[in-house]
Amino acid sequence: MMKTSVLSLLVLILLLIFSAVSFAETRYIVDQLVITVRSNKTDNYEILTTLRTASPVIILAEDTEYVKIRTSKGIEGYVRKQYVSKAIPKKIQIKQLQQQRATLESQLQQQRQEFQEKSGLAMTRLEQLETLSDDLKTTQLQLEQIKRDYDKLKKSSDNVVNLAAERDQLLEDNSRMTNELVVLQEENRNFHRSNMIQWFLAGGGVFLSGWLIGKISRKKRGYGQF
Repeated sequence: MMKTSVLSLLVLILLLIFSAVSFAETRYIVDQLVITVRSNKTDNYEILTTLRTASPVIILAEDTEYVKIRTSKGIEGYVRKQYVSKAIPKKIQIKQLQQQRATLESQLQQQRQEFQEKSGLAMTRLEQLETLSDDLKTTQLQLEQIKRDYDKLKKSSDNVVNLAAERDQLLEDNSRMTNELVVLQEENRNFHRSNMIQWFLAGGGVFLSGWLIGKISRKKRGYGQF
């Protein structure tokens, strides 16, 4: 008899354990209620605490009318089954949605900030590219001007070379003509000296001839007088 009672007690304990495990789920007090948690089923038992809408409770056991619960403070008791629900109450849904919204707004703000930073960086890079482009255009213009100046300088250099060659040729011609002039002047001086001698001799001959003719004439006139 005693063995049968012990066995029955063990079976009952196992059933209670399995029952507790199988019903250990979270449910919520339904909307717009303040309910009482009693020490046992029916309204005749002691009120242990009250629960407001959206309060989470752990289900330990249930039947057709009552569920045994454990509150967030660890109080265990019974409430009517109709006052609990698996559906998340609107109050909690709203709170969760508000939290999600806050999280999304934070993420959105972060994304906006990152976008602004990237946009600012992109604008900075764009401005740098525009500056580099302007510098490149300026450099290109300077390069073209330098090329034009170089071409002019090259042409001038060619002209300088040609002028130098012409100058050298003129100097050579001038030197040659100077030498020829010196020779001509020397020849001219020699020619003048020769002419002067000839004229001198010619003049002297004329004078001598005149003198001789005069002398002979005087002698003839003297002979005629005798």
